[in-house]
Amino acid sequence: MYGSEIGSNLARKTAAFNLPVKRKRDRSWKIEPGKVVFTCFTSDFLLKDADEWRRECWQMMRVRSDLYFYFFTKRIDRFMDCIPDDWGSGYDNVLVGCTVENQQMADYRLPIFKELPIKHKSIIVSPLISAVDISQYLDCSIEEVSVGGESGVEARPCNYDWILDLRRQCIEKDVPFRFHQTGARFIKDGKEYYIRRPFQLSQAHKANIDYKIDKFYVPEKVKFEWKESDYRQEEITAFLQADDIP
Repeated sequence: MYGSEIGSNLARKTAAFNLPVKRKRDRSWKIEPGKVVFTCFTSDFLLKDADEWRRECWQMMRVRSDLYFYFFTKRIDRFMDCIPDDWGSGYDNVLVGCTVENQQMADYRLPIFKELPIKHKSIIVSPLISAVDISQYLDCSIEEVSVGGESGVEARPCNYDWILDLRRQCIEKDVPFRFHQTGARFIKDGKEYYIRRPFQLSQAHKANIDYKIDKFYVPEKVKFEWKESDYRQEEITAFLQADDIP
């Protein structure tokens, strides 16, 4: 549950599957309390292929109630079929991001998402492949909207105007907004740029358009126990040196 996956439509256990419940020799946890465990971030936690071992994941989340577990899904319509019997109104330490990429998927998935018993909800507009209006779904139940373009050799273009419009929607509803990634093909002021993968995060940060997001790139209303050493210095260096976009 912690680590890389083999594809967005496939899921398997990795060698680090049970890392959240592993201990050091002194019996302290290998993952310190207060951290965020990014769960199946390159796959989908609600994949049917994961049904057989998802029960183990829920158990780890119960045992490590001192950690936050964060997963994204485009299969939000499977959510109620996948939760454990004791879910109730949601686990305090589980954050769920519903992904949408265009207006059609926003209008299908977000009404479902809004009605689900989840205590921490985020909308992930990624990969953003067209203009999207999500304003009708924004209220105090949404802790963050995070937006990004598509990566990869066959990435579809992402227009900066679409991102700015989503930012406007969030500000009008006072919902935290984060521009997390440019994607590989980025259109700004009518010109298309190719952004190499190492710079897609840093270029988004360079735009400096986040709203109500703290220095650790999380919503101000959700407090995690981060410290400076939790962030890779090479990413900061890439931000300072990036020059793909004027």
